[in-house]
Amino acid sequence: MHHFLFARLTTRTLHYSVLLHNVTPFFTSRTLSVSSTNHRKDGTFNVFSLINSCGLSPEVALKLSRRLELKNPDGPNAVIEILRNYGFSDTQLCSLVKKIPLVLLSKPEKTLLPKLKFFLSIGFSTTDLPRFLIGNTTFLGLSLHKTIIPRYQIIKSLVHSDKEVVSTLKNDRRYFNRWMSIDAVRNVGTLRHLGVPQRSISLLVTNFPSVTFMEHSRFFEAVEKVKVTGFDPLKSNFVLALQVLAKMNEAMWESKLMVFEKWGWSRDICLLVFKKHPQFIMLSEEKIMKILNFLMKDIGLPVENIAGCPEVLKCNLEKTVMPRFAVVEILKSRGLIKRDSKISSFIKISEKMFLEKYVIRFLKNEPLLLDAYRGQKSN
Repeated sequence: MHHFLFARLTTRTLHYSVLLHNVTPFFTSRTLSVSSTNHRKDGTFNVFSLINSCGLSPEVALKLSRRLELKNPDGPNAVIEILRNYGFSDTQLCSLVKKIPLVLLSKPEKTLLPKLKFFLSIGFSTTDLPRFLIGNTTFLGLSLHKTIIPRYQIIKSLVHSDKEVVSTLKNDRRYFNRWMSIDAVRNVGTLRHLGVPQRSISLLVTNFPSVTFMEHSRFFEAVEKVKVTGFDPLKSNFVLALQVLAKMNEAMWESKLMVFEKWGWSRDICLLVFKKHPQFIMLSEEKIMKILNFLMKDIGLPVENIAGCPEVLKCNLEKTVMPRFAVVEILKSRGLIKRDSKISSFIKISEKMFLEKYVIRFLKNEPLLLDAYRGQKSN
């Protein structure tokens, strides 16, 4: 394919060579390991440097080269220099160009730079910004003043600060591109009318934008379900339950309850656990079956004990639950801790605190305790 294209480009090679020579700072082999045979031809750059550096198809590279030759030769250099100044590495530049080759045709000072400056001004770092834009190149095609800033202002009206706007965009950029902001304003207005505190609203907007920006009728229906279930609008669990019920239909809800019923859980206990930890109902059936098999069959815990600490259901079975239970069972068998110790006392704490409180503290009495803990984690 390369030989065929090169034959077609023979009469244009010098023209493209001069053009692509101006993009030298980007298409170097410094970090991209571009082969020297394809990177240079008779001492000058050719179209294959573009293909090899960014993985563009020959057809796309040819079309882009034709477009570039009509532009100011310094244009691509200026684009690349600006992107580098805003944190893009060579690898990230390649990723961006592969996704949106026409970025090299941007007007550096007029369209590209103002957008980059704006994103930095609201709190993006030069580390986050390249990943963010590569993940959603649509932003580079939106008008700053007609689209980006107006929608930013709407999101800002829903939360506390620019930091929370940035978190919202990072968690779900799709909703910034869809004109669904009117629904979001109405949805948040419904929550404010119920007296939901701003901290809870910010929690919903930044972590669950898909719920915040959903169609208002569906959102309102989910709010009514949460109210009927008995959640207090003044507590954060209200919005956590909202994001669950907004995503689940009746069939999904019933299906999850049936999984727990297989292990002897009554609906009243399931509802009690849901009120304590709404997100537990979103666990996959496989995860639920696996962890309940360990807790109820292997360990022999009654339903009430697990319901008292529903957080255990979300923990990683192999890396957290099994190693910690192994240590606690050893300590109980030696009489070093009470047999009726609550699950929450050793599950809801950090790894560092668990090691200090349940492992290091007892090493004099049980020198192999740490080995037992590490052994379970490595299995």
